[in-house]
Amino acid sequence: MRVAMVTEWFDARGGGVAVHVKYLTEFLMRDNIEVEIITGCWNPEEVPVDAPVHVIKGPKDPFFRLNISPWSSKEMREIIKKGDFDVVHAHHAFARMPLSALSIARDLGIRSILTTHTVSFMPDYEYLWKTISYGYPVYRLMLSNADEIIAVSGAAKKFISHFTDVPVRVIPNGVDTHKFRNMDKRKARKIMGFGDEPFFLYVGRLVSKKGLFNLLLAFKDVLKEIPEAKLRIAGKGKLKPVLSSFAKTLGIDENVEFLGYVPDDFLNPLFSSADVFVLPSAFGESFGIVILEAMASGTPVIGTKVGGIEEILSNGNGILVPPSDSSALADAMLSLINDADLQRKIVRKALQKVKEEYDWRVVVRKVVDVYKR
Repeated sequence: MRVAMVTEWFDARGGGVAVHVKYLTEFLMRDNIEVEIITGCWNPEEVPVDAPVHVIKGPKDPFFRLNISPWSSKEMREIIKKGDFDVVHAHHAFARMPLSALSIARDLGIRSILTTHTVSFMPDYEYLWKTISYGYPVYRLMLSNADEIIAVSGAAKKFISHFTDVPVRVIPNGVDTHKFRNMDKRKARKIMGFGDEPFFLYVGRLVSKKGLFNLLLAFKDVLKEIPEAKLRIAGKGKLKPVLSSFAKTLGIDENVEFLGYVPDDFLNPLFSSADVFVLPSAFGESFGIVILEAMASGTPVIGTKVGGIEEILSNGNGILVPPSDSSALADAMLSLINDADLQRKIVRKALQKVKEEYDWRVVVRKVVDVYKR
């Protein structure tokens, strides 16, 4: 079987979509499925992959980095036609290249699947989003080209269902439990060059929807009780200088460390070295792959009740707090870092959850079943 994997972005700024495509591709190839990736941008240092990657170059819009070249669809058609693919698997329901790929596949008589990774603000406002969707009939028509849609969470399924009548099934993101494993904390900190101070960790893009200003406000309250604590923030994004200035304004900059982009090989020791991982998203979080990576690395997680985060951390797999509530977040951070028994309990449940539901070896079988049908 040959699969064309289409994603608008295949670099660190592509966030969870790029990570998902990378690991899905690698695990499909382990199942002897041939995969080629078609994308508008690729950084092989940030997202290394062994599969062939076709980069369709062209001008990008300044806001979403969408390939706006009028010739990109023609070039993609030639790649798909020449590749003799059995399935076209497009990723992201609100990007130009994946939607074009669905149309091309329909024209060429190739079956296609769309994986949606998106939840927007106010996702439960059905009348709002349905009204918007019917105001853009071309978009509904483009979605109808997919034979089936996969959503990475129940929240993502509910949101995309406002825009289409194509059948949607939930197949979650995955994590490689051989790569991300529960390391000894002292060993992990030695690898990372960290000391023995208590510290909280955030990993992800530095963008507004991630709630990082709220995290800094909460951390200021944490320092009142644990003045030696550290907050380490890993990731790239345009908000870096603003967040750094905000930390200085709060007077906590000596306790906040911006790590920048962390190479793939150091992510497991980074997660395992932390006492608590925090994902403080304010909105628009369809899943949160970093949560799985932290869970698999043996680190307890605090997340907000936003989108797919709540689905992962429910039933004692982590601690959930309301979004944009710095007081509640600070209370959760303090209660978890001061309670070793609670940490062990959460880690034990989370490791079991990851093994049973989110291991890529489990997830990829579900995707292959869809391909075969």
